[in-house]
Amino acid sequence: MSVQPDRADGTEGVDGTTVAYRERVHAPALVWLVTLVLTATLGVAYGYRLGVPAGLVAFGVAQALVTWWLVATAPLVVVDDRVFRAGRARLPLRYVGRIAPLDGAQTRDAGGRIADPEAYLCLRSWTSRSVLVEVDDPEDPHPYWLVSTRRGRDLARTLAAARDGARQSSAG
Repeated sequence: MSVQPDRADGTEGVDGTTVAYRERVHAPALVWLVTLVLTATLGVAYGYRLGVPAGLVAFGVAQALVTWWLVATAPLVVVDDRVFRAGRARLPLRYVGRIAPLDGAQTRDAGGRIADPEAYLCLRSWTSRSVLVEVDDPEDPHPYWLVSTRRGRDLARTLAAARDGARQSSAG
């Protein structure tokens, strides 16, 4: 995460106003179905031993907790006119370097066996594609970000355009 002191114009670390790309990386339908089956199984087990009302309560509470967890941990990926956000991290567009959309095999390699231990990873196992974003900030400890996405080419194209636009507006 790029953490820099506020600049004199107050723009550092502040989200932009014009959103160019927004994606919430939710779990796919299969994950939701598996959680439903597992929590229903828990409800049946409790219902068998303690009665139907207890089984329904166990199912309802377990499903509510799993639903909350899946929604709460789904990262938001946003590109606006000032920053690139992935999860809770923010990278000002002026520090965005080269951008590369990766397929499933490249994502596995970049997030696994050839990963830099200092890289910022915002990965979800249910999304095979990602975008690798190099960080052009010598003060930032992260050499690159690896971010899960379902629309890698769209994110890369939008992020490159936003980065170029931010650099032109700051130069002019």
